[in-house]
Amino acid sequence: MSARPTRRGWAVAAVALSGFALGWLFGGRSLNVVVMPAAAAVVLTGVYVARYDRPTVTRTVPEHAHQGETRTVDIAVDAHHEYPVSVRESLADGLVGDGHLETVADGRENSFEVELAERGEHGIGPTELVATDPFGLWSRTFRYAQVDRVTVFPRVHDLTDTAGLLTGYIGVTDERGQFEGLREYQRGDPLRDVNWRASAKRPGDLVVTTFAGEGATNRVVVAADAGGGRADAVAEAAASVVAHLLDAGISVGVTTATGSVSPATGDAHRRVVFAHLALLDDGRLPGGAGDDADIVVRSVAERVEISAGDRARRYRDVVGARRADA
Repeated sequence: MSARPTRRGWAVAAVALSGFALGWLFGGRSLNVVVMPAAAAVVLTGVYVARYDRPTVTRTVPEHAHQGETRTVDIAVDAHHEYPVSVRESLADGLVGDGHLETVADGRENSFEVELAERGEHGIGPTELVATDPFGLWSRTFRYAQVDRVTVFPRVHDLTDTAGLLTGYIGVTDERGQFEGLREYQRGDPLRDVNWRASAKRPGDLVVTTFAGEGATNRVVVAADAGGGRADAVAEAAASVVAHLLDAGISVGVTTATGSVSPATGDAHRRVVFAHLALLDDGRLPGGAGDDADIVVRSVAERVEISAGDRARRYRDVVGARRADA
């Protein structure tokens, strides 16, 4: 876009024109002391701004975080010649922050904070950049269409009093029984069960220790059903259950109305599951999906329930403190 006078520029131009008019009418030569510098400033700065090259804008956004957290967005503006710029970032609904920065086009990094207020996938951008001359007489606007996405995971809470529900169903116990034997490592087995001494005697193979009284499965599918509404609460409860199980070394998968994620373990898988739950909307599970799940989180009337087998608990009865480092 071409250079345009700012309000200050119009004011200085008006002063210069008024001075010319007064000089022509009354012959006041002393007006030249004000008029000529003002006129020169308006003309020269306009030419200067019109020759600005298009700056490059580099934006760094958080890839993901949990609902309610605050993260930093970094912005750097660079050009061949330094000049003042005003940066305005558009923030999608669900993100709260002031995306307005005053900086210089010299490559320096600036930042502003954004609150991840709502679960889901939200955009940061496009960008509007207004460049001015050092006196603020002219401006030139540059626009950038790039939009970066940030995935806002559901809130995650610790779970309390899960005995007889999650713990009893999947067979995870804080106290293990006596040694029972050894078997080959299977995908999803927690590393804490690997018997490194026995594995050293079998090059190329890993061996895990089994204990008497352990649960029969280390593989669980959690279904999230928001057919009764309250999708945010269902997503939060499902994410909390998934985190609880993954922390216990269980291989966890999820099923929702829009798809599924196969059971696995690890931090990368945790993020994949949370990203899937971030997009959960109101809607019922497809027929039979809930029947194949080991644990079902669903909205019922005005509450959210967690069901495992023939046992069910209200989420509000087992939810604990929110995780600060989820």
